[in-house]
Amino acid sequence: MGNEVGPLRARRPASAPVLKPVRPVEGPDHDLAELIASQLGHGPVHEVKTTVYRRPPHDMLGTDGYSLVSNYFLRRVLPYCLMHNIISKLQGAVLSNIIGRQKKGRISVTHAEIAKELGVARTSIGNALDALCRKNLIRKVRRSTYELNPRVAYNGNGAEQRDFLAELRSLELESRFPDELAPELTLFSRSEIS
Repeated sequence: MGNEVGPLRARRPASAPVLKPVRPVEGPDHDLAELIASQLGHGPVHEVKTTVYRRPPHDMLGTDGYSLVSNYFLRRVLPYCLMHNIISKLQGAVLSNIIGRQKKGRISVTHAEIAKELGVARTSIGNALDALCRKNLIRKVRRSTYELNPRVAYNGNGAEQRDFLAELRSLELESRFPDELAPELTLFSRSEIS
């Protein structure tokens, strides 16, 4: 019987205070912080001052803000697709233009406006936009109105991106936009993303 091992018991450090449930505040005159401190036995409440430092906005070229773009897409998918003609130079240029134009994932632009900025014929833009739609990088909502795949690039904060993704997913589109890109764009396994 000398070597029997009994059940393990968690030991509380000798210096740890015994915590009791906090009783609810009764009446409007009670200071909750003071009540908690007195019930925990830690003495009087002390005033604490904090200073909040806000980071300055990013200093980027241009005045219209910037879009966050997936590092994985920029580093692995887009360069490979451009080098192996999976995406044409024109499609890459149009996609870049769309990313820079978006406001919270949405774009209102005519073919003529994109063509003018890229220095190409207006008639060539329609085919490039159609190809980007087939690849699920963008989605045409109606004439001159598109939605950029927010998993590739997004202009706005994370909560706004999450809400936009939820809105798009609720549509349950046959194309599986925004969660699936065309097979030729899903070149690398998730384990390779660093």
